[in-house]
Amino acid sequence: MRVNKLTVPVVCSNIRLLETPPRYPPFTGGVENVSQATCSRLVARGDEVLVICADDPPHSPLLGDGVPIRRLRSQFKIANTNITLGLPAAIAHENWEVVHTYLPTPWAADWSAVIARVLGRACVLSFYNDTVGEGFARFIAGVYRATAFRLLLHLSDRVIVASEYWRDHLISLNPSLAGRVVIIPNGVDLERFTVGPHGDGRRLLFVGILDRYHRYKGLDVLLKALARVSQRCELTVVGEGDLRPEYEQLAEALGVNADTHFVGRLSDEELERAYQQSDIYILPSDFARQEGGFTLTALEAMASGLPVVLADGAGQIAGEAAASGAGIRVPVGDPESLAEALDLLLSDSRRRGAMGEAARNYVEARLSWDVITEQRRAVYEEAVDVAHTRRGRRHRNSS
Repeated sequence: MRVNKLTVPVVCSNIRLLETPPRYPPFTGGVENVSQATCSRLVARGDEVLVICADDPPHSPLLGDGVPIRRLRSQFKIANTNITLGLPAAIAHENWEVVHTYLPTPWAADWSAVIARVLGRACVLSFYNDTVGEGFARFIAGVYRATAFRLLLHLSDRVIVASEYWRDHLISLNPSLAGRVVIIPNGVDLERFTVGPHGDGRRLLFVGILDRYHRYKGLDVLLKALARVSQRCELTVVGEGDLRPEYEQLAEALGVNADTHFVGRLSDEELERAYQQSDIYILPSDFARQEGGFTLTALEAMASGLPVVLADGAGQIAGEAAASGAGIRVPVGDPESLAEALDLLLSDSRRRGAMGEAARNYVEARLSWDVITEQRRAVYEEAVDVAHTRRGRRHRNSS
């Protein structure tokens, strides 16, 4: 597991935080990476942090960047959710004052909120997108959204979302959330992801999980666009999953397999090099509700000085990147428009350079993990105060 240089100052006061993501690095995923980035910085500043999560992949380390991790065996899986039957007892057993949990993956989030309320402690929920699924899992997800999800929102003292879209969506479901929803975008590690030499002007990059739950990332649209691009280019696809054979077959059917390189899951260092050796990052996502607003891989690419081509479905970052001069925004599910955007950048090195510089400037000004961690910590303190007030009110009522 990678050890990053941390710059958050150590202070005397501290909080006792229990973090319950579905999984934790070395598992690679947006939620997991966000959890690691913030937890490691909280520990560096002197806070007490414990992570409880599923042991996926099995036998993963019990310490990462100074963060202690308690990994629980999964009895089975429903869609993308690890069911760890030992989780409720593990949460109740530990000494903490605020629990921070995540959606769209249920189970850990629901138990965290319920136990926090029973014990009179604080709960903060980070909500990235709706819980969805395919086939029978889609039915289960629908039942969950209509029942346990609404209870989870009710029990959460603060709800963190990454965009205005999700704030408005949650408040429309439950107007009482208006005073509890806080917008904090994802951050990016500006020391880990740095501007590199880049490629030879024709290297494209896509980073994502290649499974059926992430089909919305739009890799099929990108492959179809690649078949329409008139400029010479090569695409590197980073990621692994059960749809990889399908995408490889599509690349072959479109005649772009020779210029498309599926490299699987990369280590931290390999991923950094992939960004630095590329020239353009593409995310043709078709589902903004799933992306959550500020997609982590897009921010990593921008921190690496890459111009970005983002479909509207990538969320709020698509519009902000275009407005800041850091990239090009394209319609959802439109290979032709995507091909035109790629041709424009591939044929103009000066434009690529200017957009890459604007991309780095954008994340430096707004999205360092140190800044994001301080914002999250302030939310934890607010939630603890709310829980303390609630306990006092309960005590007075029972007297």
